[in-house]
Amino acid sequence: MHAADNTPLHSSKPAIPTVGMEGRLEATLPGTMLEAKIADEKSLVILRIAETRPHGTLTWYDMRYVGLVPGRYDLRSSLVRKDGSKTDDLPKLEVEVSGLLPASHQGDLVQQPRSLARLFGGYRETLIVVGILWLLALLALFLIGRKKTPGPAQLGAPAQPTLAERLSPLIMKAAAGQLSIDGKAHLERLLLSYWRERLHLAELSPGDAMLSLRQHPEAGILLRALEDWLHRPPGAAHVDIQALLQPYLNPAEQPIAGNLAASPQ
Repeated sequence: MHAADNTPLHSSKPAIPTVGMEGRLEATLPGTMLEAKIADEKSLVILRIAETRPHGTLTWYDMRYVGLVPGRYDLRSSLVRKDGSKTDDLPKLEVEVSGLLPASHQGDLVQQPRSLARLFGGYRETLIVVGILWLLALLALFLIGRKKTPGPAQLGAPAQPTLAERLSPLIMKAAAGQLSIDGKAHLERLLLSYWRERLHLAELSPGDAMLSLRQHPEAGILLRALEDWLHRPPGAAHVDIQALLQPYLNPAEQPIAGNLAASPQ
């Protein structure tokens, strides 16, 4: 592979994970052995190399990454060579991380219903439209004459687990003292990513955002519980799983109590 080529050899096309979820990128790259940089409080994406294998004069890499903020990232900026040599010959290693909330979300906690009258220009226009639709429905029933037998239901794609469904088994293991260090880090990343986006704290570093969230009356409930369980004997904590998951069941309908300062005091 020439240094001017911007396409990694045998690179996989990665799926797009959401913030807090681990993504994967496979690529065969030139040069000496690569390793992931150590993440700091300013890092927007965390990278680790899960596996490497020789591939002729090249090396195959299995790279795993977690984005803390939605966006597009080039993983080259998170790689260094073990022998200290330059990485100028590496091709682009672009990945994308999507948000937990939809792109059209404007920060509203409760969706405001739109009036039909305003939608169609006024009450008179609305009555005309409703009348036309009613007549069309009667005409359709008259022409069809009978209800068609519905065909077999088509199997859709399996629904993605909700945030509450992803949190529940992690919380139960943590309360029982069975959650590993990696599991605890994954749970904290999910909470950090969710609340940073919902409370508009993207300008804060991960460390400052976590300190602020621990003091928040709603976001800090689960974080403070995790710290309490660490000081108890395994299995001694009494867990009300429904109460802990309540802020994550229907986030668009839950009020956000209190406000967070731009930086912790």
